[in-house]
Amino acid sequence: MKLSHRLNAINLLVNESYEVIWDCCCDHGLLGMTLLERKLAKKVMFVDIVPELMNGLSNKLTQLMDPNLPCEWQVQCQDVAGIELQPNAKQLVIIAGVGGELLLRLMQKIILNHEQQTLRGLSFIVCPVHHTYSLRQGLARLGLGLISEQIITENKRFYEVLHVGFKSGAAIEPTGDKMWDFTDKNHHQYLNKLIEHYTRMIKKDPTYYGQVIADYKQLNLVKTNRGV
Repeated sequence: MKLSHRLNAINLLVNESYEVIWDCCCDHGLLGMTLLERKLAKKVMFVDIVPELMNGLSNKLTQLMDPNLPCEWQVQCQDVAGIELQPNAKQLVIIAGVGGELLLRLMQKIILNHEQQTLRGLSFIVCPVHHTYSLRQGLARLGLGLISEQIITENKRFYEVLHVGFKSGAAIEPTGDKMWDFTDKNHHQYLNKLIEHYTRMIKKDPTYYGQVIADYKQLNLVKTNRGV
């Protein structure tokens, strides 16, 4: 099972064991299958709302997965927002391949549906396809802290991969911070694309998008002055 560059970057972030790992909307379950083979969780849950995908995945798991693996797997065809976390367990929810606005709504509902004690052991790895600035603002408002962040380039597109959790006290910056490396020309290109995108959006809400653009331009200035 060959993972895309983006999914492999997420795979490499999972470097400790969990009670449960949730693979949500992550490209036909390939990531979750890889994590199963790495034996990083007692149970891996595969969740998507598309019945055809889930039926196909269930058949594939039955055929390909070693029945003697020490970890369980389960396929759930449902809205990711409605997943029921295991109470008081260390667990990881991975959501990739959806827009930032939808991703934030899913996370808001997951968090709202569970008690604080269960949320303490919860972390997320997310990789939105767009709207990263507003997503980051929303994650900070939910009380999540940054564990790590990185920029991934795949098929001439840029993606941000964020690992966040309730136990981290590190701030989630709307523009990102530690992920930027302006000695890398790809990072300059990504920043310019973001500024161009939000410049096209500015007529919709001049105050909001004006601030977004200013924040990204300031990021470039600060990083350049630091020599990063």
